[in-house]
Amino acid sequence: MKKYGRTGFICIMLICSITLVSCNKEQKRILNRLLKTETGEYPEEKINPDSVRELKEHVKKYGDEVEQLVKDTGNLGIYYKMLALEYLDQKMYGPAAEYFQKSLEIYPNNHVLHYYMALSQSQLAGARTGAAERKDLLEEAVFHHLRAAELKTDYFDALYAVSVLYVFELDAPLSAEEYILRALDARPGNINTLFLLARIRVIQGRFEEAVEIYDEIISESEESAVQNRARANREQLLGGGYNG
Repeated sequence: MKKYGRTGFICIMLICSITLVSCNKEQKRILNRLLKTETGEYPEEKINPDSVRELKEHVKKYGDEVEQLVKDTGNLGIYYKMLALEYLDQKMYGPAAEYFQKSLEIYPNNHVLHYYMALSQSQLAGARTGAAERKDLLEEAVFHHLRAAELKTDYFDALYAVSVLYVFELDAPLSAEEYILRALDARPGNINTLFLLARIRVIQGRFEEAVEIYDEIISESEESAVQNRARANREQLLGGGYNG
């Protein structure tokens, strides 16, 4: 009979303690699934009843310990998040990134943590003089923005931020188009995003569409500085020159 390590059983108990109030009615189903993760066997294979009994014994043995571990881990995750946000507020981006990463190890599907992690890495990239290191940090930032937008498909902040990175930092403006359009779906008429889209349309040679976008900005914005910028870009475009 296969022997299981203590660490493996603690992982199993973590899942059990989160899923069940008590390991009674649902225990059989959970244990069957967990056995497959321990053995790597195919679902149709028969499971050794001795292994089931052994797992049940460990459920009882480590139940209290795992319950406390889950509670402690949750508290630690909250601490990491608070510390990371404080560092970010203080513009201490290295420590902020470190503790956002620790938070993500506990909450890997938290879209906001991915977004803030990306912001920290983007700021760190700006302070790097080495091109390779800077690019690596920017690509990591892109990864976290995209992960945030994957977890929350209409997450405007992440969609806009990754678009900016593609356009202004990574010299890959056409890669930004998909995320600019998604950002506008999430927040229609957003002025900054419309400026990005107009830039993309110019790069693509779709000048008439760019002019229409600038017309929309002029019409919708209530800020004279924004209107003047859009008007200047429009006039330059119509006159054969364009600065973006």
